Amino acid sequence: MKATPNEVTMQLRSSLLELYIPIRAGSDGFCIVKIAGSTRTTYGPMAGFGVITTPTTLEPKTGAFQRGTVSGTSTAVFTVPEDGFYHVVFDYELNIAVVARVHWGLIGAATPAGWGSSTDMTESAFNINTMNWTISNMELRGGDWKFRYSNGWKIELDTNIDLGGGKKGVKVNTNFGGAANALVPGGANIVNADPGIYTCTMTYTLGTGYVATMTKTGGLPLTNWAGVVCDAVGAGVSADNPTAIPDPSSWNWGNRLISDNAGVPVKTGDLYTWTWTNIILEADQGFKVRTLNGVAPPSGGANFDAGYAALNVGASTNKIVDNSGNLQATIKASYTITLKIDAANNDNKEIIIIAN
Repeated sequence: MKATPNEVTMQLRSSLLELYIPIRAGSDGFCIVKIAGSTRTTYGPMAGFGVITTPTTLEPKTGAFQRGTVSGTSTAVFTVPEDGFYHVVFDYELNIAVVARVHWGLIGAATPAGWGSSTDMTESAFNINTMNWTISNMELRGGDWKFRYSNGWKIELDTNIDLGGGKKGVKVNTNFGGAANALVPGGANIVNADPGIYTCTMTYTLGTGYVATMTKTGGLPLTNWAGVVCDAVGAGVSADNPTAIPDPSSWNWGNRLISDNAGVPVKTGDLYTWTWTNIILEADQGFKVRTLNGVAPPSGGANFDAGYAALNVGASTNKIVDNSGNLQATIKASYTITLKIDAANNDNKEIIIIAN
């Protein structure tokens, strides 16, 4: 097992250890062993360790995970309900462990389902030494994405421990970022700069860990954005907008306002334009523009969310600034937002915001 970052701070926590590993089902089970010099401590589950039936919003939803207190004096063993691939986590300061079933997928603006849900990978047959996960013929568009397992972002081990600076708790990442060839637990989003049709493979080998490959097998057809509804969403979208509603999507972020023209674009050749006229933006609050509710439309698979990186700063008011990748107004006022997508240029996105 290796130390991993506490998701709360993304700083390495020396007592928080993890291991991804194939595990057989059955009553024989396994234990966690800590070796410190000549001292060997064997940890097992205590009463109350078991399946979590009501995970939090950001915890895994596909495949049950177990969590609870462990002890170096327990004679019990950890068991799993089925042969499969698991994430085993142990914090020896908290004496809390997690055993989570892993079903890998891809998620992000570049993927078919956007940030709304994962695109599942196909898992190989169970093997104690090596396993792999594959997606073939996947449309991967320009934008960012990550690997994550079982439709969750993190698992909580503790929510009360004071870390200082107003931060509390210990949580373990259930996603990989960084780069496909250099995966980092909870790392930065992976950016796809070469849209196309891809075969994506993750391979795990016992004792070595993960290797991921992204192989481009073809180009993307031009996206047909006609009829695709877009919205502006976030705490920066004021509730004072007459047609704004609380964000009903899984993002659950502030308010949502559909663009003019019932949310659909005006098409000129291969250029698609959405406009939000006289949208009221709150000061010092983040927002983005995206496909409706952050998910792929019912046909075509085109989806995205866009923030400050897509802003044409030179053509926009200086009252719009960067908020950790989101857009943010510095003054509460009425603005006009224009979003343009050039389907002939790899769906390049440009946002222009002017103050009214």
